[in-house]
Amino acid sequence: MSLNRVKKAFTLIELIIVIILISISYYLIFSNSNFKITNEKENISLINIKKYLLNNFQYKNELSLVCINEKLTCYIKIDGIINKEVKIENLFGNKPDVYKYQKEEQVIDYESIDIDNISQDVIFELKIDNDYKFNDVVVDTLNDKVYLFNSIFSNVKIYNSLQEVFETFNKNQLEVQDAF
Repeated sequence: MSLNRVKKAFTLIELIIVIILISISYYLIFSNSNFKITNEKENISLINIKKYLLNNFQYKNELSLVCINEKLTCYIKIDGIINKEVKIENLFGNKPDVYKYQKEEQVIDYESIDIDNISQDVIFELKIDNDYKFNDVVVDTLNDKVYLFNSIFSNVKIYNSLQEVFETFNKNQLEVQDAF
């Protein structure tokens, strides 16, 4: 007389293995970690670049966004050291004209930087110091918008033309002089 046992249930080890496999599959399929990084890169623009920099990078003295002429690629520079791991592309459609925010139009000529021991021409740099103030610049994208980065304003100001920016500067300067 032989007794054949019929197996009607999973063993404890089999259940643990199944749970582990389901957990790993769930993490790989539904994890937002990879999606979030690529989605943030796609949503970066001149309008929200300051917020992106301050929310994603820690620094002591100076945080910079440095854009080079080659492929219009931008890098993050933290306390003088370029982070080559983070590249921001498609911030500019073409090489912008960058001016100092002052009474007259004066183009900013940036010093070149070395990336992988190759000298690169800088086309735009936005520096934020440890007091959260940044360099006042006017960026003409040569399309339909001109962006004003000024430490006084909490948000980037957008203008339709370069002339409008400097007219507003002169108007504000006269208002301040008249106040005293």
